Amino acid sequence: MKKSLLRQFPRQIRERIADHTIESYELRDTILKLIDKKPMFIIRVYLKSDDLSDYLEEKDINLIKSKLNSVLTYEWFYFKFKKKIKEKMDYFIKEVAESFAYIILFENKYEYNEESESISKHGNYNINNYNELGDFMFDFETMLNGDNDYLNDIDNKSSFLDNIAINYLHNTLKQLLIDVYEQRKEEFIKFFKLEGSTQLNDRDFEELEYELFEFFDTEFPIHDVNNPVGSAEDLVSQILKTDVKLLFSLGKDGALQKNKQL
Repeated sequence: MKKSLLRQFPRQIRERIADHTIESYELRDTILKLIDKKPMFIIRVYLKSDDLSDYLEEKDINLIKSKLNSVLTYEWFYFKFKKKIKEKMDYFIKEVAESFAYIILFENKYEYNEESESISKHGNYNINNYNELGDFMFDFETMLNGDNDYLNDIDNKSSFLDNIAINYLHNTLKQLLIDVYEQRKEEFIKFFKLEGSTQLNDRDFEELEYELFEFFDTEFPIHDVNNPVGSAEDLVSQILKTDVKLLFSLGKDGALQKNKQL
């Protein structure tokens, strides 16, 4: 058994696991109690490997899996969040497409001359000059804030795309919390230690989402190179490979609507 799993058990149980004297039903009952009492008890990830097959009978493993489906834990939220990011990618693509289409339709292209420290306008961006979004972003280096006549430097890979990706992650986690609250309100209130009569508003969900996001980012004990809170960079790298004409067609209507509202 991996040390990261073993150290989560009480000392007496660890000793019996180490010398293989613990019975399957005893370990099962211990795990079920820990799931109930410790929201930070991590077990789901180990069920996907063979870490427990030498200690638990199949029927006991199935009982644990059933229990995990009925109890909210940090681990449950973590993997559900990870899954939702992939399922809701259309929302991310839509936001990128509308922002890209808006730039093509309504923003001017500016170039900055380092020698003269001046900027010059070069008309609109021509979508026919690019193949993938990455090609466009390479060209999209500076833009001018017309209201303040202020030049803003824009990193070609960490500009508005990063903002959209980060917002997408936060919005996905927030919506997950809203869905769970509506579907499993009693468990949700118990998990977050809220007042039983509490009616949560949008600001409440934003605060809970922020706390959970930060927890996954800084304190969650699963060492996962694909931690969803750090996936903004991957989202951006994927979208940079998208055909610009496809993006434009997906975002044109939304960009036109946005322009009407301004």
